[in-house]
Amino acid sequence: MKKVKKTKKGEERITKLGETIAEQEAIFASVGDHIMAVVVVDKNGKIIRVNKAFEMLTGWERKEVIDKFLVAVVPREDENRNRVLFKERILSRVLSGTVLTTTVVAGIEKLPTFYYIRKNKSRFPATSVISPVLFKGKIVGAVEVFYDITKEKELEQMRMDFLSLASHQLRTPLSGTKWLIETMYREIVGKITKKQKEYLDNIYKINERMIRIVSDMLSMLRLENEKTLIKKEKISVSSLFKNVLVTAAAAAKERKVALQCPLNHRMLIIETDSEILKSILGNFLSNAIDYSMPGQKAILDVKEESGAVVFSVRDFGIGIPKKEQKRIFERFYRASNAKNLKPTGIGFGLNIAKMLAEKIGAEISFKSEEDKGSIFYLRIPKRSGGGVKARKKN
Repeated sequence: MKKVKKTKKGEERITKLGETIAEQEAIFASVGDHIMAVVVVDKNGKIIRVNKAFEMLTGWERKEVIDKFLVAVVPREDENRNRVLFKERILSRVLSGTVLTTTVVAGIEKLPTFYYIRKNKSRFPATSVISPVLFKGKIVGAVEVFYDITKEKELEQMRMDFLSLASHQLRTPLSGTKWLIETMYREIVGKITKKQKEYLDNIYKINERMIRIVSDMLSMLRLENEKTLIKKEKISVSSLFKNVLVTAAAAAKERKVALQCPLNHRMLIIETDSEILKSILGNFLSNAIDYSMPGQKAILDVKEESGAVVFSVRDFGIGIPKKEQKRIFERFYRASNAKNLKPTGIGFGLNIAKMLAEKIGAEISFKSEEDKGSIFYLRIPKRSGGGVKARKKN
């Protein structure tokens, strides 16, 4: 009798264990709700478990992939269809302990787009999160979660196409309006009264603001294009400052803000993208003028350090509230005091400046105190990934 009871208890335990395992398998298979693929690999990168979404996204059945290398089952390619080697994949870095947890997003935040290859050799863009599996403090495997972002990329492309079309379509009539206003200023079609000139002045300012908005939109689109090329050239800092100051002169005069520029830069030559550098400094100076009070000054300066050239623009205006400073580079964000002083801004400038700086391997930083002013820095390494360097004229 005792043996029979023990046998029954053993069978019950085995049955319960089997049910528990089956339940866990069902739970794991359901993870991701047929959208997010989940795959578990051992420390060598061989597949241990996959869920239903993995099978649906890749075309591979579970029984076909178990105990096979993930990188062989689901290869990864770059935008140009070049195969990414295992040692170059994030998975290998996670398994080796070089990276503990990582998120890799295709085509978002300017990271290179990557694609996973299905069983039928078709491919799809993906976003991926990879984390190690730890046991007693040691890495024994990894879990990767990924999903197809084809729809997201299509929507992003539609957005880019719309903005590009809208921006280019707006540019032509705005340029035409500017030409007509300037023609009327020159009184080619007849004399204008003082009151008419006041109206023209207002129309001109509104048109110029629209032109700047369109220009910012186009700049944003160019920056979000991964294929944007950097044009390196030797730039005289003296000539650069002269160009930037001339461009800002009219706005400074209107706001009654004095522009200052020390003479310690006369002999400095820097090699980088001229248009990008002018755009960043122009943005800094424009903000310094816009958010200063009449009678104040804005200072454009540069200094050479051992490993970098540091440009700066300082103002003594309204400054940035401390609690808002961490958001100042966000797209469309404007500090509360800036909106009160100048309600018409849209918050593109510093976001674009930051993206431009990254394009040439530079870094933007700032110091600011509310009601006392701000100073923005652009630090360009003398030798960075973009080949930036500085030297003195002979």
